Amino acid sequence: MREAIRAELAAAAMRSIDEIGFAATTVSAITATVGVTERTFFRYFPTKEDAVLQPIEALGPSIAKELRCRPAAESPLQALRSAFDVAVTSISAEPATITTVMRLNRSEPALRGRHLQKQDLWINALAESLGERLGLPGDSPTVRMQCAVMMLAWEKALMSCYERDDFSRVGEELDVAVSDLRSFLAS
Repeated sequence: MREAIRAELAAAAMRSIDEIGFAATTVSAITATVGVTERTFFRYFPTKEDAVLQPIEALGPSIAKELRCRPAAESPLQALRSAFDVAVTSISAEPATITTVMRLNRSEPALRGRHLQKQDLWINALAESLGERLGLPGDSPTVRMQCAVMMLAWEKALMSCYERDDFSRVGEELDVAVSDLRSFLAS
């Protein structure tokens, strides 16, 4: 029930933003659409930015969980790339949502700032999982750097898809970004 309300609030926020814009969308308008109080909204989300980012940002823990399950023989980069298939599948299934989030991310500084904060949480979760694989602490600078670089590859893949208006290729674009990483690191 809790997740259903959370998803409904996030969907209402996205609809409102699509209809009247980010600045004009208020928490009270979102809650009125869903039929709950503002207090209920704030139990689920600290800000309207969090409601907008929820469908995408919720993927971080799922990727970290998948990373823990990857075969030990995989290199850190291979394991990270494979774990991101969780996000690839989700993004491919809901291209309209990611298109809206990406558009807003480019045009709304407050949303972009919150997105970067959320990405840091992804890096923390990924670093914890990768650190376990490598026998290193999750706050190791090396482990965090590897996860941060993977996040940059993910951002590059999303931007490429957004610019082409085709998120069906997000997996291929992520492979290109990872290949670019390998080339850069080899130079």
